Amino acid sequence: MLKQSPRLLIDADVLAYQACAGAEKIICFEEDSCFPLCSLTDALASFNFKLNFITETLGSNSFWLCFSDETGNNFRRSLFPQYKSNRTGKPKPVALRFLREHLLKEDKYTLLVPHLEADDVMGILATQGNRETIIVSIDKDLRSIPGKFFNLGRPEDGVQEISAEDADHWFMMQALMGDATDGYPGCPKFGPATAAKALSGVPRTIKDMWPVVLAAYEKAGFGEEYALLMARMARILREEDYDFRKHEVKLWEPK
Repeated sequence: MLKQSPRLLIDADVLAYQACAGAEKIICFEEDSCFPLCSLTDALASFNFKLNFITETLGSNSFWLCFSDETGNNFRRSLFPQYKSNRTGKPKPVALRFLREHLLKEDKYTLLVPHLEADDVMGILATQGNRETIIVSIDKDLRSIPGKFFNLGRPEDGVQEISAEDADHWFMMQALMGDATDGYPGCPKFGPATAAKALSGVPRTIKDMWPVVLAAYEKAGFGEEYALLMARMARILREEDYDFRKHEVKLWEPK
């Protein structure tokens, strides 16, 4: 029996943004009035070029294009209203909305789950365990998902295998560091080096690492409730974090 090729779980938010940004042009009139302009045809061609690069590089034509729910009903925002508020008002490529709508309507290989981001959709699918998968993204947060990861920003690194222990370690790192890009602060004065030092030598299990994370927050003047909130913000969902019957997120609890 021939070996089944891996299913690629592709961060389509990233692909669409890059395609539209690359196809966008600035048109100026009378030297002082300039406007962004983009052909949807050009953006779609760029998107397909990037998609072909991924499938050819990884040797698989089986994939899901995973999109985020951008209706404002993201479950993290309900936990922490400031989530990604720092991005409000920032301009996006002019064709992005139209390319998303076109792909979600026309492409049968797209996935969008209400209240979830593309990262969560990929994390859930990657941990279901019924088929070999490869997550394709530029987002470092996906290193908190055990399995195979292809960094689209560094294709020369190839496919990386992330163990369950390394995935949990990165998750606890993120719980300490927070993410300025996504607008949740984490523990004060904790960056990558400080978080790595705090967890250095600690067995890479949640049972052993969580007390270290909790102690850091308590030392900074925050209680367990706030530490748990930051961990839930950092948690990229896995299969066990989602109720498929109710279509609801099961908020992470330290076990």
